[in-house]
Amino acid sequence: MESLRYVKAEDRVEPPVGAGNGGALQPDRLSGIWVNTNSASRGIVKVVVTARGPDMMVRAFGADDSGMRDWGEVRAECLYANSISSCLAGGFTAWYQTDFSETHLQANWNQGLLVLAGFTAFTDGSNRSNYFSREFFHPSRT
Repeated sequence: MESLRYVKAEDRVEPPVGAGNGGALQPDRLSGIWVNTNSASRGIVKVVVTARGPDMMVRAFGADDSGMRDWGEVRAECLYANSISSCLAGGFTAWYQTDFSETHLQANWNQGLLVLAGFTAFTDGSNRSNYFSREFFHPSRT
């Protein structure tokens, strides 16, 4: 009996030498300042993604009654390509933790937009519902 070597047809491509596990992925299309396409969003309104050596740094800004609230900068946990044979980073994950919540972000580049999914769990015993959000970001023009 042969062991499972792939799950999807696109996984049948042999990975390029030296590109394993995101170590050699080029972050060009992800880097930059991304602004929410919904100017009335009450969630994340801006994301700054910066390549710093081998690391991808993420700085999120949430909506606040007085403007934007800086969530701070975190290192992306992992970079992902759009396919097994690609050397271009097409997505990342990042983790934010505050005194009252934990938010896991999953981002992917799609047709010039950054699609950002957020999974927020409240850890303060407030009985607020954990929630999922998905928002779309375009490159900043400034």
